Amino acid sequence: MKTVVPANPIKIYMRQGEIAEGEYLASNVAFMIIDNFKNLTFVTISGTMIPAHDIAFARVLIDGAWVSHD
Repeated sequence: MKTVVPANPIKIYMRQGEIAEGEYLASNVAFMIIDNFKNLTFVTISGTMIPAHDIAFARVLIDGAWVSHD
């Protein structure tokens, strides 16, 4: 198991439920846990552990702008 602190701030987005289409819950990432290079878990600044498969998309703060790869 390895922990990684991102060089730039990361914000992850999860779906807000099955009915609320297009609505997401955003959380800021404190660090990530990589387990055997297979499982990736994001840990938010509040300490919530979120597996990568639960995340809809993520954005990274680069040069003052939130960037995502769509």
